[in-house]
Amino acid sequence: MSLAKSLELDVILHEIQRSCAFSLGQKRIEETVPSYDKLIIRRENTLIREALAAVIHSGPMPFAGIRDIRGSLQDAVRGRTLSGQELNQVRDQILGVRGILSYDSALDIEHPAIHDLVSTLTLHEHAEEEISRCINPYGEVMDSASPELSRIRRDLSRAEMAITEAVNRFISTHPSSVVDNIVTYRGGRAVILVKAGEKNAFGGLVYGDSASGQASYIEPSSLFNANNRRQQLLDAQEEEIERILKELSSEVGKIGTEELANLETLAILDALSAKAQWGAEHDAVVAELTEERKLYLRQARHPLIDPEAVVANDYHLEDPVRMLLITGPNTGGKTVSMKIIGLFTLMTYCGIPVTSREAVIPYFDHVYADIGDDQSVVSSLSSFSSSIRKLSEIIENATGDSLVLADEIGSGTDPREGESLAIAILNELRERKTMVVATTHYGRLKTYGKRHPDILLASVQFDMDKLEPTYRYIEGLTGQSNALAVARKYGLPRGITNYARFLINQAKTEEDHLIEQLERQVNENEQLKRELQEREQALAEKEKQIAAREKQVNYEKEVLRDKAAEEAEKIREEARAEAEEILANMRRMSMGTKYHEVLEEKKKLDRPAEQEVQANDDEYHVGDAVELRQGTQVGVVTEIRRKDITVMINGRAMHVKPSQIRHSTKIIPKKPEKTIVRIETGYAGNITTECNLIGMRVEEAMEELSEYLDKARLHNLKVFRIIHGDGSGALRKAVHQKLERTPGVESYRIGMPQEGGTGATVVQMKE
Repeated sequence: MSLAKSLELDVILHEIQRSCAFSLGQKRIEETVPSYDKLIIRRENTLIREALAAVIHSGPMPFAGIRDIRGSLQDAVRGRTLSGQELNQVRDQILGVRGILSYDSALDIEHPAIHDLVSTLTLHEHAEEEISRCINPYGEVMDSASPELSRIRRDLSRAEMAITEAVNRFISTHPSSVVDNIVTYRGGRAVILVKAGEKNAFGGLVYGDSASGQASYIEPSSLFNANNRRQQLLDAQEEEIERILKELSSEVGKIGTEELANLETLAILDALSAKAQWGAEHDAVVAELTEERKLYLRQARHPLIDPEAVVANDYHLEDPVRMLLITGPNTGGKTVSMKIIGLFTLMTYCGIPVTSREAVIPYFDHVYADIGDDQSVVSSLSSFSSSIRKLSEIIENATGDSLVLADEIGSGTDPREGESLAIAILNELRERKTMVVATTHYGRLKTYGKRHPDILLASVQFDMDKLEPTYRYIEGLTGQSNALAVARKYGLPRGITNYARFLINQAKTEEDHLIEQLERQVNENEQLKRELQEREQALAEKEKQIAAREKQVNYEKEVLRDKAAEEAEKIREEARAEAEEILANMRRMSMGTKYHEVLEEKKKLDRPAEQEVQANDDEYHVGDAVELRQGTQVGVVTEIRRKDITVMINGRAMHVKPSQIRHSTKIIPKKPEKTIVRIETGYAGNITTECNLIGMRVEEAMEELSEYLDKARLHNLKVFRIIHGDGSGALRKAVHQKLERTPGVESYRIGMPQEGGTGATVVQMKE
């Protein structure tokens, strides 16, 4: 089993692949392997740190239109003519490069490493413009590609029209012989379907019979010239299209090498963006790299465990401590803790963010692991043999700069021999100063760890009340396997587990009992400490929420007060502007204002403003300057009654409650002079006695007619003529329907010959 697979790095890479935009980015992720070269590790982590910040700040990079077009580009470089669709893909890539360059230039956070990478992209604007001018989105060559192609297609259109006319003449001349009036093409030539018995009666060529055999397809001699002309133009069109495609392909060939280089850069950027997106989705951070022998993970979460169920833990190894022994119950999280340390190291060496609040990872020359069961019937390897083989390779290659992960070291054989072998292996690695993370159930290994200051003992917690693991990692404490408690939970008879406990206790020394009691108390204290921290955190969060809410309420009060003042001023300004506009509209009546619009404008002057109010407990006196709380219109108190107050605002008395007003420091404006608006409805200006709707669509004509009818009523015009023409009759019908619905129309009739006949309607208005 490979290291990436045993630590499940391959699963992480597969998840990241799903965020890639195109196949070359996916391939780069698929081929990603940890690097142990410090320069490469540093470069990759610098890039991912900037990319993660960019994704969080501005979203992922845009890769729309980017795909693997290496084959087309290489063909163009070799001189092959590309199809219209292939040319479109080249254009899409150029547009994609433009999008990446725009993203880079718009990014307003520091990103020098990404900028250096993006700056290697070359933008070929001329090629993009040429392809866009010649090829439509469907890969077809457009008329605009060349004047010659445009001319050929115009001629081709005329040739096809000539064919249609020739066919129609033939059909009208031989109606009894023609079976179908539709033009059909056989071998690129227009043919006509006639009765089979008459197929030789017209000269020309026969192109076969119908499926029933009752009709035949013929090309009469009258179609020869038209068909020949059409075929010549089709050939010319094909030649011109081929020439255009060849020229465009040659243009692509000139930039092909640079576009291939662009594609490589885009693949790198796509893979980088996918890693950053994965990191943002998983609330991950980029690890800090250090030359020291220090490994620190704060609130680390395994990225493949359900976020709702995962338990976050802190891990810390630093000189002079270089070995971590994790103990505890089965399924309690020992292996998960060990895997997190190894997985986060490999992810960092691949330039992938890690799922923790903070991470410090040292440089290792290699990571070695003995995890999982590789027993094989074919290779005659037992679990123990497989483990020993991997440990042998580790002992052979590991150095003081390596990281070694060993799961259940020494297991799979006689416990005493396994313990002894495990201690000997760990001793060898300690002497080399190799950083080691190992899990174990062996009691002698726990004792061994306590005797050496360069070994950190840790355990995963077990809840004895619920008889289940909590998956919490605790440093400085050796955990019990709790095998008997787990066995009892899963149904093993109590008599068996009690006897097993008796045998275990017999083998224990007084020191073992004291250590167990101490560890139990430490465990309980740790649980109480964690619960206290959680309560303190919840209380602090609640206090923070209350303070924030109080601050928000005060802010909202100020905002509402300011907003009310602004809205009041805005209402006054709008009212002034509206009044001016209404007066101006009325003055323009002679220029064609509709009568009903004048009435509407007049109503606006009489429309009162409605305002909402808020509560207030102030006292008021006659003569006080006050303003409405909602709208802040300034007025003066003229009368105070038991339940309400009379306020004079803009010359108008208003009865309000005390809660609806407040004292004002503003100067009460002088009472504005009344504006007298006079509307004269007599005859003003000239109006023609006819309304010409010729050439208009029905909707446009009805709008024009409405305006004319308004003018006619305003100018007291009694008789006039509406010119609508004959046409299909739709406009005449719409005019008559409009006149039926219009008040003031006495009658209407179709015009006399001298009045325009059926193309005009004469209208008589009421007196």
